[in-house]
Amino acid sequence: NERRIFQEKIATYEAAGRAIVYIDESGFAQDAPRTHGYAPAGQRCHGTHDWHAPGRINAIGTLIGKLLLTVSLFALNISADVFHGWARQDLLPKLPSHAVVVMDNAAFHKRQDTRDAIQNAGHTLEYLPAYSPDLNPIEHKWAQAKALRKQQRQTVEMLLNLIHFDHS
Repeated sequence: NERRIFQEKIATYEAAGRAIVYIDESGFAQDAPRTHGYAPAGQRCHGTHDWHAPGRINAIGTLIGKLLLTVSLFALNISADVFHGWARQDLLPKLPSHAVVVMDNAAFHKRQDTRDAIQNAGHTLEYLPAYSPDLNPIEHKWAQAKALRKQQRQTVEMLLNLIHFDHS
């Protein structure tokens, strides 16, 4: 079973004292639409939405333990070029030595020069088993961030200041 094999590999890396770094992307609407409103008793509440408002902010983040190591925001879609540039400029300088880098099977994660850059820097690259987002703890961090944003109606930038980072 692919999931069991992956979990055994991660347990072996952890037992050897290696840092496990989980990577994932998420998208946030730039505006935070209201989910509730007020209207006279017995009448429906209607809202408006500015469909010309800016679109989405995409984020790439890394998680070590329960702390975010880095999060970068992009006002464009994440492509192989964007991911490669992020990996070289943001991820690699912040990784602890001999880290195990775990990510899903998105096509842009598998670009050869990105894989080479990570491995040539002394890190091990592991891909999640197919259809296994539950094995990537950063998925829970993104869900937590989106719930917090909805609850507190924060901008994406303000939201990221509320989430814990590892500045070691």
